[in-house]
Amino acid sequence: MMPIRLVGERMQRSGYAAEPTAARARPPGGLARFATLGILMALQALPGQALADRARGPAAELVRVALIADQPQWPAAETGTTRLLDFVAARRLDFVVHLGGIKGDTESCGDALLTVRQRLLDQSPLPLVYLPGETDWAECQRAANGRFDAVERLNRLRELFYPADTTLGQRVLPLTRQSDQATFRSYRENVRWSAGNVMLVGLNLPGDNNHYRSEGGRNGEFEDRREANRQWLARAFSLAQQRNLPGIVVLAHADPQFGNGWEQRGNPSLFDGFLRRRARDGFLEFKRQLRELAGRYRGQVLLVHTGPGGFGIDRPLKDASGKTLRNVSRVVLPSGAPGQYAELAITPGSPSLFEVMLKDGPEAE
Repeated sequence: MMPIRLVGERMQRSGYAAEPTAARARPPGGLARFATLGILMALQALPGQALADRARGPAAELVRVALIADQPQWPAAETGTTRLLDFVAARRLDFVVHLGGIKGDTESCGDALLTVRQRLLDQSPLPLVYLPGETDWAECQRAANGRFDAVERLNRLRELFYPADTTLGQRVLPLTRQSDQATFRSYRENVRWSAGNVMLVGLNLPGDNNHYRSEGGRNGEFEDRREANRQWLARAFSLAQQRNLPGIVVLAHADPQFGNGWEQRGNPSLFDGFLRRRARDGFLEFKRQLRELAGRYRGQVLLVHTGPGGFGIDRPLKDASGKTLRNVSRVVLPSGAPGQYAELAITPGSPSLFEVMLKDGPEAE
């Protein structure tokens, strides 16, 4: 593992991956300039990946991706988000991933606002993948948001933002959606695609405790989506393993709360929702599955999500014996940081497969 190297005041981490999308050639020295602006951690290929290196064939090209979240929030931020999307396009990135949060926590969940935000994202000059966050649907039952039914709003998001098996944007890329499977026909937001010989997989994993409800009775939406996510994540890892891909990136909005002592908890029970001292962890099954899948995977795993603590990276997963899974890294995008984005570089065939750096948008220039 290459050591962290301090170069400047920003924090730069490692990062990320996808399924087949050709990237444009980059000017010489571009990655070098990219790597000199912050703390750099480069995830290196594991020894067991020699087979994957041979299986790749001709070297794929560098892919650069913009990662954004929690913007625009409130109408005053819409112009800034449009400028940011134009800004990253002018820098010749390949595509954008929006990890959710297209409205403020007190904005209405009504069709009028959702339609405005859909049109804004769809005007992106680059292909744009959008994943839903909790303010976009899971919290819509709150009075400040209009007292909508959360499941009805999620279905409306699916109609507005996922009408085709492609990204949003003025240029589009093909996506594989979970809705291709009859059993999970409604889960159009769960996606998979490739870039730089790496797989990217997007999940509907919102905050608000993954939309787990503690009012009693069956958590129908939570339980059905939990099973859909379980199947989709397992399928992505299986395909990546079969294809000898050197990396896989898991993208979602919510912070799964890796530091809440989940490793010591037993299986969830019906009593968890009733006992205050045993709040039901809505992300428990996701964390357990990610640990199991990553432990068997020969390549690098990157989890990207948002969080309130600012931009950062760590290795949050340990195996059953308490040993850190060193092939798993987590990048946290800052929430409440309009005008910023994280630039991800995927360099196939390089010892540093992923590199990610937080950058300022046009407002800082």
